[in-house]
Amino acid sequence: MKLEMATENVLRIYNFNIKDEGEYKCAAYNDEDILKHIFSTSCKVYVEPVQPVPPLEIKEHPRPCFVFTGGTAVFKCEVWSSAQLSYQWYKDEQKLQDGLCVQGSSTEELRIKTNEMDSLQWEGNYFCQISLLHPCINYPYEYVFTQAAALKVQPKPNPSVQSNKFTYNATDKVALLIGCYDYRSDRLLSAPGYDVQTLSSIFQSMNFKVVSLLNLTKSELLAAVDEFSKLVWKGVYCVFYFCGHGYEVSNQCFLVPVDAPFMYQHPECVAANSIFDCLLKRDPQICCMILDICRKPYIGQPPEVPLSQQTYEKGNAIVCYGTSHGLAAYESKNYGILVKHLKNIVGQPLDIESVFRKLREAINEDPMLNNNGSKQAYKQIPEVRTNLLEPKRSFTDPIDIKGNTEIYHDKTTIWELAHRKPDSFYFDVKFDNFIVKVKLDFQQEFSNVLKIYTSILDPGPTQSCVAYVSGVPADVAEKAKVRTISTGLDNRLKKNFVVIHNIQRLKKPMKINVTISCKVPDCKKTIESIDLGLPLIARLNLWKERPDLLSQRFAEEVAENDDSIL
Repeated sequence: MKLEMATENVLRIYNFNIKDEGEYKCAAYNDEDILKHIFSTSCKVYVEPVQPVPPLEIKEHPRPCFVFTGGTAVFKCEVWSSAQLSYQWYKDEQKLQDGLCVQGSSTEELRIKTNEMDSLQWEGNYFCQISLLHPCINYPYEYVFTQAAALKVQPKPNPSVQSNKFTYNATDKVALLIGCYDYRSDRLLSAPGYDVQTLSSIFQSMNFKVVSLLNLTKSELLAAVDEFSKLVWKGVYCVFYFCGHGYEVSNQCFLVPVDAPFMYQHPECVAANSIFDCLLKRDPQICCMILDICRKPYIGQPPEVPLSQQTYEKGNAIVCYGTSHGLAAYESKNYGILVKHLKNIVGQPLDIESVFRKLREAINEDPMLNNNGSKQAYKQIPEVRTNLLEPKRSFTDPIDIKGNTEIYHDKTTIWELAHRKPDSFYFDVKFDNFIVKVKLDFQQEFSNVLKIYTSILDPGPTQSCVAYVSGVPADVAEKAKVRTISTGLDNRLKKNFVVIHNIQRLKKPMKINVTISCKVPDCKKTIESIDLGLPLIARLNLWKERPDLLSQRFAEEVAENDDSIL
């Protein structure tokens, strides 16, 4: 068949499909006489259907970054895909290209070298466009964008200028972030998970050792504070954040754990002062508590409760209340009002008191809250109490372990052991006449939330094959539902995941079952008791009862007094 309009020495057929399959040859001639044509050798062209590629899912978003002038900022992203990918980084909607200060603009890792002369030009929000490349024409045809991550650049402190400026260091920086939303006997909340995840990324970018926990019972909350206090020592910057239900009585704030009963009383809740006291007695350089709770009296509570003893004589304490006495704290959709504004400020190279001053200013300007003059406007006015004797210290201060190397590494080991996730591993599943290759991947969502991915690497001769987690321990099974994140048209390369909440409730090594199901041929096999050990925070046994923090403090004070008498 003669191809009309195909009169060049190169034949291009766009949108090639099955009907274009066949044998092709070219005729060259100077005369219309067919006998005088010269034909090339023939070429057979076959069409191989392109296997569907699962849609992209981002595994890791870039995180906010803080550097001093002349330092290098690193942003990384990762997706779940075995297909060929392309990357393109942007700064504030502007496409980046490699140059003197930019490296890796088309890779999964972007490096920004801030220069001494004009470092502030690099401040902004960075994100990456990740695209699937067509396997035949090497052209991007599907893409996703990562979340944006902020870069903040702080001028280097000048050691020769010592007039009224001070250079501060921390021996370490640690943060315990707790969010409670899945209440048994109170209104469910939507913001704490997002708020904890957001602050976790920001504090990690400032080199904090972060412990992020969701939905703790009272005993688990007390145990978490007890274990976290072991990371606090002299010279440490310590942050405690709680987001969830709360109330205030007798000038004391109480945090409501998820297992609090209906019409809960003080004994079922945790006094914020007791947590603060537990951390302050470890002698940190800075102890900051951020309470994103309501401060209205709870219905049915007795009007007076015994005041817990507060120890602020060190001059190293600062408390930020999300709202003032008698007012509520609000959330909007999936974020809390406090974190909505705090996330834009806390990572800046500001002194700590200025961070919370700017927070109050930002919330005051929020049209949802205080300045639109409407009677329907919500009222949320943050309150800050501080006795910092060194108010110029900043969350972004560097860590200096000189003279404290051994204890620093010991504390780092404790923290790392509590955040160790299982390594990815592969295994073969043998059926009667074929073998299926399966892979398990793990991702930490929070310190007590683990995501398990199951995927088929090689389905063998089967036309449809899927692997999924079919059994988890009863301690963590409540919310464990298998979900699909990617599916080929024939389900050949389906990937599933399951989110395991409440890892802290595991009382023995976690064992899971994985089921592999094939349609053609129709068969199914379950691999039982795959041992994952004690992942993440589970190894700390937070389910074990700890003494109430107030009782523990009283016992320690009595012991100290007895020793002094002897």
